[in-house]
This record gives sequence, C-alpha cells and structure tokens, in this order.
Amino acid sequence: MLLLIAVIAFTLMLAYVPGYTCIRVLRGSALLAVAFAPAISMSIAGLAAVGAGAIGVRWGMVPFALAFALLTASCGVARGLGITLPRTHLQASLMAFSSKKSLVAWSAALLAALAICLGPLFMVARTPAAILERYDALYHLNALAFIRDRGDGSSLSMNALTRTDLSSASYPAAFHDLASLVPIEHIPVVLNGSVLALALVPWVVGNALLAAVVFPRVRWAGPTAAVGAALVPASPVDLWIHLSPIPNLIGFAILPGLLAAAYALWLTLEDAVQPQAPRGILSARASSSLHAPSGWRKAAAWVKPLVCMGGVAFLALVGLALLHPNTAVTLLLLIGVLSAVRILRAPKQRRVLWAIPVLALAPVFAVAFTPIGARATGFSGGLQVPMSTAFGEVFLGLLTVWPMPLGVVMVLLWLPGLVVSLVRGERWLAACWVAVAVLYFDAAVDSPLNLSALYFRGQDRLSIPLAMLSIALMIPGIEALRGWLRKICGERSRKRAVFVRGVALGLAIVAALSSIPFRYLNAAKNLEPEYPGRGRFLQVGEREEFASALSTMDPERSILASPYSGAAHMYALEGAKVYFPVAGMALSTKDRAVIDAVPRAASDPGACALLEEAGIGYVYQERDLYQYDPSFNPLNVALPVPGATIFETDHSRLIEIDCR
Repeated sequence: MLLLIAVIAFTLMLAYVPGYTCIRVLRGSALLAVAFAPAISMSIAGLAAVGAGAIGVRWGMVPFALAFALLTASCGVARGLGITLPRTHLQASLMAFSSKKSLVAWSAALLAALAICLGPLFMVARTPAAILERYDALYHLNALAFIRDRGDGSSLSMNALTRTDLSSASYPAAFHDLASLVPIEHIPVVLNGSVLALALVPWVVGNALLAAVVFPRVRWAGPTAAVGAALVPASPVDLWIHLSPIPNLIGFAILPGLLAAAYALWLTLEDAVQPQAPRGILSARASSSLHAPSGWRKAAAWVKPLVCMGGVAFLALVGLALLHPNTAVTLLLLIGVLSAVRILRAPKQRRVLWAIPVLALAPVFAVAFTPIGARATGFSGGLQVPMSTAFGEVFLGLLTVWPMPLGVVMVLLWLPGLVVSLVRGERWLAACWVAVAVLYFDAAVDSPLNLSALYFRGQDRLSIPLAMLSIALMIPGIEALRGWLRKICGERSRKRAVFVRGVALGLAIVAALSSIPFRYLNAAKNLEPEYPGRGRFLQVGEREEFASALSTMDPERSILASPYSGAAHMYALEGAKVYFPVAGMALSTKDRAVIDAVPRAASDPGACALLEEAGIGYVYQERDLYQYDPSFNPLNVALPVPGATIFETDHSRLIEIDCR
C-alpha cells in the first residue's frame, strides 16, 4: 500500500506540475492551469519521448525534465513579449462555500463518494499488485516493461511490442511515457497506481471545474459535480476495470477540465467581440488586453492573446492525441458544437468567431471520413444491441459501463436539466449531449452510418463523455426540481421544506450505497483469480510456478506460448523473455513456421532446430486459454516435445526444448 500511495503521489506530480507551471508563467489563473495541466504534461512526455527516440537518447526523467524546462523557458519568452493568456471566467473560486460548516459537509460527501467508488474495487483486488484479466490490461502492463527495457517510449515505435522482429510501429504512448518515469520497479503497482491517479483526480476535478464555469451563480455546482463524478457508474475508473482501454479512459478523464477551459476562453472571446456589462469575474487586465478602441488597434490587441490561446490549445490537443486520437477528436467535436450554438444565438455580433467551429470540426470530419483515421475506421466488431435497448441504456442511465440502479436515480436529476437547457438554458451543453448520444446510439446498434468508427464502434468508450455531460446537466436539473418542490411545499412552510430536503438526502444516500454490491460483482468479473464463465490469462498457481522455475532457466532463451496464456505476463511480472508478449501479435511467416514446428519437434530434427535457431528454449502449453485463437492452436496440442518438463499444473505445463 505504501508503494501504491507513492506511485499515486509521483504520478500526480508528473501530471500536474509541468502543465500547471507553464500556464501560470503565461499568466493563466490557478484554476485554468489546473484544467490544462494534465493534457500539457502528457504533451511534454509524449513529444519528449518521440524526440529522445529520434536522437537515440534513452527515455527517462532527464529528457522529460529538459523538455519541461524548454517549454517553461519558451513560455517565459512569450510572456516577456506580451503573449499571455487573458483573464477568464475560471478566476472565481471553484467551491465558494458559505461557511466552514458547508465546507466540512461537502468534503465529507466527496470522501464518502470516493469510498463508495473505490472501496469495492480494493476489496476485490486485495493487493495493489492485482492483475486485471483483460486483453488491454496485458498490453499496457507489458508496454511499461518494454519501455523500461529498451529505453524507447516514442509513439512512432512503441507498437514494436506486437512484432517479434521489433520493427517500429506507431501507437500513442504518452500515458506509458509518463507512467514509466515513476521510480518504482514493481510494474503492476506502477500501472495500477498511475491509472488510478489519472482516471480519478482529473475526472473529479475537471467535472467540478466544468460545472463551476458553466453555472457560476450556482454556489454548489462545483462540489455537486465532483460528488456526481465520483459516483457515476460510467466513470473512467469503472471503465478501467470493465475493459481497460487505459489511454482512452485517461484521455476522457482529462476531457472535462479541458472543456471547462475551452468554455472559459470562449466566454472571454465573446466579451471581446461583443462587450457586455462586467460579469463580476473578468478583471481590468482582461478588458485592456482584448478591448481596444476601434479599427486596427482593436484587431492588433487581439493578436497576442489569440496566439497564446491557440498555442496552449494546440499543445493540449497534442497531449490528448498522444493519449488516444479519438479523445482529441471528441474535444474538437464538443468545441465545435459549443461555439456554433453560441454563435447562432447572436450571429451578427459574433460572426467573426465562425472560424473557430470550422477549425474545430474540420479535423473531425477529416479523420472520420478520410483514410487518415483508417486504423480505427477499419475496425469491425463490438457489442451490438437492439435500438430499444440502446434507448434504454441512454435514457434510463444504464450505460454499458456498469449499469446499476444508481444510474437510473441520476437520470432523475440530469434529464430535467437536459429539457431545461434545450428550452431556455445552456443550449450548447444540451446540444453536446445530443451529439454524443447520437454517437452512442450508432455504436450500440452498429449503425451502417458508422459515425462511431473512431471509437471502434464501442459504446463503452462513449459512455464516459456522455456521463460527463450528464453530470453537468444535473445542476440545472436539481435547480428545476428544487423549484418544483418549493411550489409543492409552499414558500412559507419551512418545516415541510426541511423534511423534504431530509428525505431527498436520505434517498440519495441509499441510492449511492445500493451501488456497492454492483461495483463489487462487476469488479470480481475481472479481478478475482477465478470467475465462473470468464477466462483468465493467469490461472491459479501459475505465477508462483513460473517464479520458482525461472531461476533455473536460461534467461537468454524465449518462452514460446500463446499470448492468451499466463506466460505472456511473465515478461512484466518476472522479467522473463517471452516470444509473444501480448495478444494481437502481428505474425510473420517466420512466426507461423515456429508455431507449426512445435508438434513436429520431437520427431523432426529440422523442426526442433528451427525452434532453437529462433532463440526458443521453452514451450508453455495451457488447456484453459483466456481466448481461443486458431493461429496458436499447434502450441497447445498434447504431443511429445523434446526436453524435460520443468513444471506441470492441472491446467498447464512448461517444457524445455532440447534437440540433442
């Protein structure tokens, strides 16, 4: 547990300090810096790793620190030239509590929500080194070991992990680059701790920032959104346990903060092109930096703030793209919808701002409908459900990531908010919700329109941005319900109002607590050593057998096994040399020949020699595979293999290759 706490603390420092520092140097507010920080830090890590790989420097803390120092110096130069960020609507306090008592109450509520979110996971996992039994989790576990072994974290080459000849192949590696900097050798703890930190903290803080900037007059908006983000069933933490698309879920965890920053900067631009009465937040510096008297002087006054905002936004988008490109696409889509809807409310005054939705949406369409996004759009598969089920998932709050009654209760809060926002509120927020909901429906029913292709036609990933927007819509929803209850109770009936609030609070507590059994059972599916009807990479007792046997084995010779077996984990867990370290390997002609040689090795000296020439010293055979793949079936045929049996269990055996 001490190691886990250390990993979480170090990861958060890496994720927040560089980005926060750069935004503050550019005179951005503290809250704006918090919103941008994780994406900027990811950009620093991802770009620095690419640069280090290009010049042959080993990836580690030194190139990361140098990149951080270079960016900070560049921000300092920009500030010296007057290129700084304007004041924004994120200047106000995130949680403007009316008293110390309310501060204590909201803090207790948030801690209780986090306990409900994380408690069942810890109970099932039992240890910080627990291994998630998911396809993606195995890749990311071994990817950390791969970066540390090779000293190369470049996104241009990291997918060499899936090729036995180690030829370069691209894969967005910003998360792995950042996590690999944690100075702790225990890779499972590093992976679990870094994911937990980055899936939870930016998500909770970002949702609070988003609610606070969208509803600045609602004092309780920020803390309510923070509690909602911790409790919502379709959260990045739950997606981690459910499916483990780690770069995706961390990008989506960062998304709320970036959307809050984008909206705050958008309001600043609106004030610049359409001066209004002061909103009580922007300072004189904002006005002087954006409002010049007229003509070319006014246009010139725009240039420096726009250059700074554009540079920061681009760097944040790069950070998202180096986590996973579809998270950057999601942010661009939301910014495009946000800006277009806001412009349409006052097209004449704001028509100069039409460039922003055009610039935001053009890359979305380019990636979705041209060969640029072919790696994602060419994907086929995913969970398909009937349209009626898809509507039920969305409008009953039973999204595919951990559906539970709590989601239905939360619908009662955000659905009125959606209606209010569409009719007379923040229409852009409702429009964004509708846009993401359409993508969710497309993925759920496997629509021929293929709008969700960039998300691998998976509603799992789209559940997270949909949950984010639903959390924000809870604020106007709660306000609408409060008004309705006031009418029922009567304005002067204080006792009745107190009673109703007490009942509402009691129901909220019961609903939150009711989610604990569901969270426990859902976590058990992928964290328990054994679960009925679900396969396991790591069988019971397998790791212990490997740990005791590896000390007697030749470390220069590879273990040949199906990547869907527990042997693949031994690369990250025990430092073993594994021929196929992850599922989804790109098999070459040589690889297929090696696989086919295993059943013939005992009777054919040429087949046995082929294994030795490939550096294979051991064959691992397993009866109960995580997933069946006919390509690897010859490895598990129960035929004689030349060599001694190193160990054997009820479900597997490890055999040495000896051609003498």
